[in-house]
Amino acid sequence: MGFGVLVYLGGILGTLFLLQTIVLAVRKEPFQWTFGASSEQPKSLKLALKVVLQTTLVSAIFLYPFLIGVTPAAYYGPFFRPDRVYQFLQGQALGLGIFGVVYWAEWRAGWLHFQPRYPAKKAWLKSGLSALSSLTVVSIEEPIFRGIILYGLLGAADPWLAVPLSAVFFSAAHYIRRVRIYWPSIGLAVLGIWLGVAFVKTGCLWFPMGLHSGGILAIGIHRCFLHYRGPAWLIGTQTYPIAGVLVILIMILGAAITGRWL
Repeated sequence: MGFGVLVYLGGILGTLFLLQTIVLAVRKEPFQWTFGASSEQPKSLKLALKVVLQTTLVSAIFLYPFLIGVTPAAYYGPFFRPDRVYQFLQGQALGLGIFGVVYWAEWRAGWLHFQPRYPAKKAWLKSGLSALSSLTVVSIEEPIFRGIILYGLLGAADPWLAVPLSAVFFSAAHYIRRVRIYWPSIGLAVLGIWLGVAFVKTGCLWFPMGLHSGGILAIGIHRCFLHYRGPAWLIGTQTYPIAGVLVILIMILGAAITGRWL
């Protein structure tokens, strides 16, 4: 089963690449190896490529159970036990709380500066969209990376190998698009390890989804109001606060505590 999920992951990427290539050809746009649109491309193309990406990922979530001979309800049911919904709220509160403390400490140290980037109405609109995104993103990423990839790897390997390996795939997935810097991949991998440990310990997706959601929400809101002045290696960047050494150490501690006591 472990090898099978890796083949399935390759199939997802292959399908996404094929569909994107077709869209680009129809629109008479240049061929590209990376996924997603660039800032120079028209809005209609950006929307089309976003639809291709989301449709492919959602389809992959529902198709996988049929390929292994069960229904989506039977496969994902144990991961979404109704009596464990509270774990989502616990994880979300934890994610928001950690970033709240980190941002406060970095602000007190002079590494962050309160400086709204947009007019008030736009800033609150973007914050609201971040709240929505914090739910939609985890509803796709967690079933794929923990519910399919990690769960499949656990059927063939020890958690000490399966969790870090799935975390590498989770981190790498954020770089299938054209990017300028790659060092934040370390922070993403550490986050993937924490989310993986949470999944293994609870046997559900609720807690990792909540933890992931809380982080996305905190990051999305802070982008609208805080400006970075401190060293990037220490506090990360506006886009990837989890890339800084401070947050990486907190996530390592969080993963250790989760693995020991959750």
